[in-house]
Formats: sequence, C-alpha cells, structure tokens
Amino acid sequence: MNIVILHRIPFAKIRYDLAVDHGRHTVRYLSATGTTDGLPAGAGRRVLTTPTVDVDALAAQHADWLGSADRLIARSEYDLLPAAHLRERFGIPGDRPADIAPLRDKWLMRTRAAAAGIAQPAFWSVADFRRNPPATGTYLIKPRLEASSTGIETGDARHILDRLAARPATSDTSKASDISNTSDMSDVFVEEFVPGQIWHLDGYLRHGVVRTVTSSVYVGDCLNFAHGSPLGSAQTPDEPEALALLRRTLPVLGQRDGAFHFELIRTGDGRFLFLETAGRVGGAGVAETFELRTGVNLYQVDLAHQLYGDIDEPTTRPSAHWYGWFVFPAHHRAEGTSVDFDPGRFAGRLVSYVHNDRPAAKAGEISYAAAATPLSGVVRGSAEGLRDTLAEICTQTSVLEPV
Repeated sequence: MNIVILHRIPFAKIRYDLAVDHGRHTVRYLSATGTTDGLPAGAGRRVLTTPTVDVDALAAQHADWLGSADRLIARSEYDLLPAAHLRERFGIPGDRPADIAPLRDKWLMRTRAAAAGIAQPAFWSVADFRRNPPATGTYLIKPRLEASSTGIETGDARHILDRLAARPATSDTSKASDISNTSDMSDVFVEEFVPGQIWHLDGYLRHGVVRTVTSSVYVGDCLNFAHGSPLGSAQTPDEPEALALLRRTLPVLGQRDGAFHFELIRTGDGRFLFLETAGRVGGAGVAETFELRTGVNLYQVDLAHQLYGDIDEPTTRPSAHWYGWFVFPAHHRAEGTSVDFDPGRFAGRLVSYVHNDRPAAKAGEISYAAAATPLSGVVRGSAEGLRDTLAEICTQTSVLEPV
C-alpha cells in the first residue's frame, strides 16, 4: 500500500512503525510538528508549511502523494476533519467528513445527543442565548472545533453576553469547511456549567461493540490546566451507569470502530451527564496507563482499524494495580516554567516521569506532550490511593518562578 501519514502525535508514543511494515509498504510522512526528526529512516518525509485546516493548500502542495495514496492516516484531534476532506477529494478509502463531524464538531455532537434524549448539561446556540439569556447560573462559551479546553470562557450570563458581543462578527474562515451546516454558523455555543466530578472512559470499539474500556477520574480539570494548573487522572472502578451512557451515546454519533476518549460528569447526586467524546486515543498519559492496566496498546489497536478496517483483537491482561498520570503546564508563561520535583518522595508509587528544565511548549499553545511540559509522569497504587498520590504531586510540587 501507499500510506500517507499526517504526523503530529509524538512518534515515540504512537509508533506507526509497529503497525506498518515500512519495508513492505510505501510510507510517507507529512509532518505538522515543524520537523521530521525521529521518523523512520527511508520513509518519505515533508514538513508542512501550511496549517492542516487549509485543505485546499494541502491538496495543491501534496497532490503527488495524496493522489496515489491507498490510506491517509491522521490521529490527532486537529487533523481528523482535514484528513477526512482530503480522503473525499482524492478518493482515498477511510472516514469522510460526515463520519467525523459528529465526533469532532461539539455543537453537532450535542444536538444529536439531545435528539436521542441523552442526559447532558443544557446548551444554547449563540443566537438563542442572546435572545433569552437565563437570569442566574454559570455558563461556558465553548468552541465547536477546539480541543484541550482551548478558547473556553466562563461566567454568569451577563459576562457571557459581553464576551459574545466582543467576538468578531464572522467565524474563523480557516475552519469554515469543518463546521457543519446549521442555522447558527457561529464557531462557538454556550453551555450550562454543572459542578461535579469529571470522568473519562477510554477504550475501543469493534463492529459497534465496546471491547475494552478503562474508567478514570480527573484530579483537577482540563480547563484549569489551560490556565496554568497541573492536571492528573486516576483510574477507578467502572460504574454501570457511566458505561451505559457510553454504549448509548457512541452509536448515536455514528462511531462503530476504533479508539474513543469519552468525557462525562458525575453530579453531586451521583448522576452521569455526557460532556463530549473524541474518536481517537486520549492525550497525556491515557495510552500508557491504559496499556499498564489492560495489556492493550490502544494506539496500535486504533491504527489497525485505520489501516485495515478491522482489528485482530489483542489479549487483555488485567493488572492487579491501578494507574494514573499527571502533567504540569508550560504554555501559560511566555518565559517558560520549571518545577522542583523530588521523585524519591514517591518511591513505590512512581512508575515513570519526565522532568524538563526547558520544556518545548510554545506560549499559548496548550500541550500535554512530555517534551512540551516541565513535568509529567505515571503513578500506580490502589484505586483509593491513586487520587491522594496525584493530589499530593499536583499540590505539593513547587513551581519555580522564572529568573
């Protein structure tokens, strides 16, 4: 096969070479990372000079590779829809925009879930919120096509209305082809803020059936990480109501195969509400902790579906331990961030860690990648003790002021 890969996820994490025999197949990388360092020797490689959302430019600049491709692989959240448009344009087998949009466009995702009666926080189009704003409560402005909590703003109804009024009159035209055709073409919508405990369920589907899944609870949250606070996640025993919500929601959004990263909130009275999902492997330490807990490499399972349309299911080997991950941000300071971390303090609980004195994060660009953050790692323990360990790391590790 001729295989083109839109490369953004760190190669050491996803390991395309384990899924694809680079000697048997012609493999070419279009790198969105700004470099081709670390890619397999002998593979074709180009550094992209335009963002992947500019589908017209990509199609024109790389038609020689795309025109002969048998597969186009893109597993980063930011590249899923552009790749789907390119497949459609060049007749490459695989997911089309109509397949990806309900799993990528949060407005479409939420409206489909609402139509199916799936429990979730209340939400409004910009026009409807302006027309009849609630009198009380806290709300979020949520971008339809961003990830990692990028662009989310919170406040009461008056603050939200003011922020909406300050937004440009037209949506980001670079993303126009990615936004589904609805009556409200704004690139954001408004969501009710519901306090509670944020969970994420990770695993994969085969032929519409959830095959392997782990449940985890965030220590901290992704929105606060976006604003500069550390984030952790601890595996936890499955809850039947959460699994039922997962199994009910994914078919409504059209996902039958491949990896998922499903986020939901457990309210104070114990109910679970759907927040959002993604048809790819979760970021940060999700894949590593999933494999430690189950024995299954989620990236390899996901790539198998993308490459061959099916999965030879790996054997699950459940661990006696539970696992969690943590990450400290660096994107929120233009001058960078460093931390004072004592690994010996967590002996017996710390599985691995990466401590960077000079993280590669760019100011304003949220990243969970180990190279881009001052500190990240994986811990293990009992289901009850993991959250305490992660809370200790996140609250008692000193963040050093820049000199």
